Amino acid sequence: MITKLDDYLGVAALSGIIILISVNVFCRFVLNNPITWTEEASLALFIWLTFIGISSGVKQNSHIGIDYFVRKLPEPWYTRIQLFRLVFILLVTVVVFIFWGLQFAIHGMAKVTPVLGLSYIVINIAVPIGSLLAIIHLMRILIRRDRAYIMQERGIDEWNSQ
Repeated sequence: MITKLDDYLGVAALSGIIILISVNVFCRFVLNNPITWTEEASLALFIWLTFIGISSGVKQNSHIGIDYFVRKLPEPWYTRIQLFRLVFILLVTVVVFIFWGLQFAIHGMAKVTPVLGLSYIVINIAVPIGSLLAIIHLMRILIRRDRAYIMQERGIDEWNSQ
């Protein structure tokens, strides 16, 4: 299901990083023969983990915000400001991460990594993909007008059980 795709990709990327680094540490210190490409692969997986993590943070409503004064407002104003915040995040995500991220990924098509010879588009495409997943989560929240999410009581993970 699309709502859990970011979680699966994040787990895969983090697991890959842990396995690669662990194997390389073993090879370096026990076998005295390090694997040369693990740093490059781990960095690529870390980039994927970061941008897919944006989507997961949006889904679980766990992104950082300073809302001390906003929470002091009466509930109707608080709800309006929270809706405005979600729409603003949606617009910024579309423009910055999807539009510019896609251009960034396309510009990386001609470049390759030094050791693996991997096209940078494979790494850079994480920006628009993670952003697209975040937009899907934001659209679900706005379309359903999820009051609990807007009031920052929970994330949309509870939708999966419905």
